[in-house]
Amino acid sequence: MTHARRRTPSMTARTAVAAVLVLLASAACEVSQVPPEPSRPSKVVMGYYQAWSKAEFDHTKIAYEYLTHIAHAFAWPDASGNLVLPADFLYPELNAAAHTNGVKMIVSLGGWGNCAGFPGMASTAGNRARFIGQLVDFCKTNAYDGVDIDWEFVSNDTEKADFTLFIEALGAALHAQSPPLLLTTATTSGDYYGRWIDYERLADDFDFIGFMTYDYHGEWSDHSGHNSPLYTPAGDSCGSLDETFTYARSRQVPLNRLLVGVPFFGRSFDCAAMGLPFTTSQGWDYSAIMALPGSEWTRVWDGEAQVPYMRRTDGTMVISYDDMSSVGLKCQYVKDKTSAGVIIWELSGDYRSGHSELLEVIGKSFGAGSRRD
Repeated sequence: MTHARRRTPSMTARTAVAAVLVLLASAACEVSQVPPEPSRPSKVVMGYYQAWSKAEFDHTKIAYEYLTHIAHAFAWPDASGNLVLPADFLYPELNAAAHTNGVKMIVSLGGWGNCAGFPGMASTAGNRARFIGQLVDFCKTNAYDGVDIDWEFVSNDTEKADFTLFIEALGAALHAQSPPLLLTTATTSGDYYGRWIDYERLADDFDFIGFMTYDYHGEWSDHSGHNSPLYTPAGDSCGSLDETFTYARSRQVPLNRLLVGVPFFGRSFDCAAMGLPFTTSQGWDYSAIMALPGSEWTRVWDGEAQVPYMRRTDGTMVISYDDMSSVGLKCQYVKDKTSAGVIIWELSGDYRSGHSELLEVIGKSFGAGSRRD
């Protein structure tokens, strides 16, 4: 019996195989040297960008890796249902940079002092249709991914009914686009104005409902207190993030749509401590608070409210604010409650020394990697 002779590859074939193996190894090495794409936040992180901040805080300074959405503030309606844009509102470089970094752009409508046209716009079917048509065209023409409604505030039964009809029609029109456009809102922190919003009926019309869990104390209150306490201190009836969250859930706002607010600002009071009468109160950016001289100011941590405040050593002023520690606790609260995420007012407030300190805490708390690490 004869055995079939085993054929060995020729020298040329062996050389070709070796060359292929070298190429494959080289390619694998090159692939291994390409850094992986950073992870995105696992929660919604919607930062408001002030159109009037462009000169001091342009699109190149935004840490997009920690964001999922940017709300471009503000445009608004007039009473006849026409979209009004302030001068120099359009910022195509911002929209392009956001999209390049996987962040959605939303046009935000209203804001404090810009809401006089809402009641008239929402009062008739014709006005609502005109405004909605202009909004849809605006988003498609200018590369926006949706609309944010910041009507401050719906204030009576007539406005409540008109607001409901407006949101239902706007949501239907935005969601009918291809791809669908988003509808979000920034809303009040409690029932004083919340009673005029039919959350139970409208919850499914919004993609996200952001509660403004800040401004619990300010020039409108009769005593000094925390701007954005996580929990309500004993003896203070002005509320907290936790109280607002409980209220939102009682109004049937779904967890997968519920956002809470994180302020990049604080408020000062010209008095010696929290809970006292005061004469004046002012807003302060986080970056300005961090620049206060340590020789004149002392940081105090409120264990009940789970937020800090600054106290002037001469006893003439306190400043309530959020820092990296309190922001981290708020992010943990969102994770523990399995809520959808956060809204931020506003993105320039924590920027100092070329870095967005609080935004980085938020992004990393929700699992985002960083291109700048």
